[in-house]
Amino acid sequence: MKKLILFLSTLLLVQAGEARWNLNDVSYLFPLPKHLNDTELLNLKSTGVGGPLIPRDFMFTIPPLTPVMTEDQVADAMRVVGARIDPCFPLPTPQSCQFQIRLVWQPLQPGPRNIVQTEDAALHSFYVLTEGEFKNVLKDIEAWKTKFKVKTDGLPLQIHPVWALDGTASPAMAAFQKIILKYAGLKNLSRVTVMVVRGAGDMWAFAGFEVVNQKLKVAKIPRVDRGSQAFINFAVPADHFLRGNISPAPTGEDSFVKTILDSNRAIKETTTVLEKELRAMYRIENPHTFNPENMDCVSCHVAQIARVWLENNRPDLRHTSVFDSNAYQNPRHDLSNVSPRISHTQIIRAFGYFGPDEAISQRVINESAAVADALNLSK
Repeated sequence: MKKLILFLSTLLLVQAGEARWNLNDVSYLFPLPKHLNDTELLNLKSTGVGGPLIPRDFMFTIPPLTPVMTEDQVADAMRVVGARIDPCFPLPTPQSCQFQIRLVWQPLQPGPRNIVQTEDAALHSFYVLTEGEFKNVLKDIEAWKTKFKVKTDGLPLQIHPVWALDGTASPAMAAFQKIILKYAGLKNLSRVTVMVVRGAGDMWAFAGFEVVNQKLKVAKIPRVDRGSQAFINFAVPADHFLRGNISPAPTGEDSFVKTILDSNRAIKETTTVLEKELRAMYRIENPHTFNPENMDCVSCHVAQIARVWLENNRPDLRHTSVFDSNAYQNPRHDLSNVSPRISHTQIIRAFGYFGPDEAISQRVINESAAVADALNLSK
């Protein structure tokens, strides 16, 4: 109750504008460039408030993102592929709201037929805003929407529709990136989290760092009390789970270890066992139940692929009753996931790209709906 009161009282301070906030108004997925030498996307040389968005030196402090590129190559290839705004990120405790801009970074590489694609690794940077700065962000976005005739009402979360046609050459995208640089930079950079890929693309590790005096300090991951956490899935092809594992395993009731361990075993589990795991997946995807301060990284990133596999392969489960009691529901927004490969059991991206394809998790869609509703309540 204390968190809700603080949340709503903070939101009421946000000045009303003309725009109605929708999914694509709070979470922005940028298009990939057609050529690697395109310079339109923000990169490590982009300068914002008080300095670069991320100091290049940080790339040599965090774990190497991928074994197929050197650290210098990763630093040169890093681009901002997504941005999100949030009036109530739960930092430093779940009872406290923080105004934020968050950026999603991935290294770009040439793929087949020289089509630009991403490495299956990512970095997430967090920028804390004051109440007044967040008000101005909303004003600037509303003015931007008006100038470029942005229409987002009723659309599912996707590559932002206003620049989907023109890609990285879109004037609307350039103008939006100027808004980011106006409010985000070294001065208010507060946290960096990473997802690195290892092995043959079948192992991923997560870590987080707080920015203290412009240096990185390792942060502990909720539910494991460690500085890093990993997930493996050796399935080939990636339409099932084989020797799937979360290490260290999280504590608490909300887990789904049997589903991801071995598909051949999981499909034979009792309805009671798998309904309990399905319940956990829905709860983990529900921003009203868990947030990044009380849910571990791997469970959050893997919940969607585990749920989709379970729903597809065990249709006997009572999805309706489990869903109604635990899943996030919001009739004001289209919560459908338009990512092209949601059944791929090795795509654990939350918001960004897997190769050349957009990859958006249900958790991010649900969070975006909750943020959009909160901003609309402040109107």
